[in-house]
Amino acid sequence: MKYTVYKITNLINNKFYVGVHRTNDLDDGYMGSGELIKEAIVKHGKGNFIKEYLAIFDNPEDMYNMESELVDVDFIKSGNTYNMTVGGIGSWDYANNSYWTEDRRKLHNSKIGAWGDKEKRREVWKTVPMEQRKNIGKRMGDKYGGQNKLTESDINERFTLINDIDLTKYGWVKKVSERLKLTHTQVKRFIDEHYDGEVYRRK
Repeated sequence: MKYTVYKITNLINNKFYVGVHRTNDLDDGYMGSGELIKEAIVKHGKGNFIKEYLAIFDNPEDMYNMESELVDVDFIKSGNTYNMTVGGIGSWDYANNSYWTEDRRKLHNSKIGAWGDKEKRREVWKTVPMEQRKNIGKRMGDKYGGQNKLTESDINERFTLINDIDLTKYGWVKKVSERLKLTHTQVKRFIDEHYDGEVYRRK
C-alpha cells in the first residue's frame, strides 16, 4: 500500500488542490474527494487538470503529517485553492475510519499533538528530509512549499529542459509548465526572473 500526498492543478485558472490518497495503483485515476475540486472538474473537464505526486510514503502517519503542514488555514484562505478544510488527521474522518481507530488516533496525537498547533506541525515538517522538502517546495511555490531559492545549477537545468521551446510564440507557458511540472504562475515568475531573451506576451 502506498500513502500519497498529491496536487491537482487546473490548467485554465491555475487553482489547485492538495490532498492525500492511499492506493496500490498510482495510476488509478483518483482526482480528489473535495466538493470544490469535483465541481471544478465537472465544469472544466478532466483534461484541463494535471495531477502530480508531491510525496509517496509507506505509512499513513507521514502522509498526514505532510498534508497538515502544507494545507493550513493560510493556505485555505489564499483564494487560489480548492481545499475547504485544513489537512491532517481529523479533516476527513469519514475516509479514514478504516485505519484511524480511536486507540490509534490517541496514540498518534500523543506523539504529534494538535493539528491546529503550527509550531508542532513545523516540528513534524522538519523530520522530512531536506532534499524532499526542497523538491516539494519547488512544486508548490515559495508561498506554500517554503522559501526555496533556485541555485545557478537549478536555473541552468530548467533552461536545458526547455531549450527547444520557442518562448516568442503563443502557448509557450503551457509547454514549459508541462515540461517542468510547474504551475503556469510559477512558470511566468521563473521566466520573468531568469530569462533575458524575448518572451511572447499576449495582448
